[in-house]
Amino acid sequence: MKKIIALTLGIAAIAATAYFGSHYFSPTQEEPAIFPQVYSVNQVKDELAQANSSTFVFFDCDDTLITADDYLPRTFYLPLSLRLLMLLKHPSLLFKKGEGERLYSLMLEQAPRKLVEPEVVNVIKNLHAQDAHVLGITGMETGRFGIFENLPAWRADMLKDFGVVLCNEFENVTFDNLPLYRNNYPALHNGLICCNQIPKGTLIGAFLDHFKLKPSTIILFDDTHDELVSLQEECAKRNIKAVCYHYKAVSRLYNQQFNLWHTLKQIDHLIEHSSWLPDAAPQPAH
Repeated sequence: MKKIIALTLGIAAIAATAYFGSHYFSPTQEEPAIFPQVYSVNQVKDELAQANSSTFVFFDCDDTLITADDYLPRTFYLPLSLRLLMLLKHPSLLFKKGEGERLYSLMLEQAPRKLVEPEVVNVIKNLHAQDAHVLGITGMETGRFGIFENLPAWRADMLKDFGVVLCNEFENVTFDNLPLYRNNYPALHNGLICCNQIPKGTLIGAFLDHFKLKPSTIILFDDTHDELVSLQEECAKRNIKAVCYHYKAVSRLYNQQFNLWHTLKQIDHLIEHSSWLPDAAPQPAH
């Protein structure tokens, strides 16, 4: 019997990894601090005041411009223990095509969000007044996903609703010279570049090539070290000055620890009611 249980758990672990993958669900690793770490855009307001028409400023979205109040939508991390319990409790997830994607998209749509720093709205307005070009950039996928007909449009509209005004001088474009992911290409939509899981440096390079641009300086605010490296490397190839800020404000907003049973209740509620239960909401008894 023990061998059967062990084998069942082993198969479930493999299935969970294959089904949910590691794409959204890998924990962030701490990286060497080779870029200036900033906890507020106000720390670099003097530097931003020097931006001009030859400056392009890119803001990452998740955990830079906006953040989710809830632990799971913010981290995109499902520990193996949670994946196993989900599949053991809801084995139909393995067999109902598209159900995992639908549920994940419901969580993304319903999870409460807010600006990391409300003052970033005025910072961006000032950059526009200085004739600098301000765009958003996210690793998010493009195309359809679960309940979303168009992920870039959903995210661009969300930023607009928060008062984040991005550059509108560049027409929407699909970067079909770059690799496909989930049958979609990276895209620019209403001033937001959606990288479709390709490094941001590569996408910024493709953006510059498509519109035949040669800025003097590119500034990137991002909470992910590897994305800053990718921009630095891309700019080095093009002889463009790269100013990379490792944005760490979210680390001071939250001090939540992962709670397996709390999160499982949220997922149970999502599966049973197609409704995301925020962290702050009363948890249903089970």
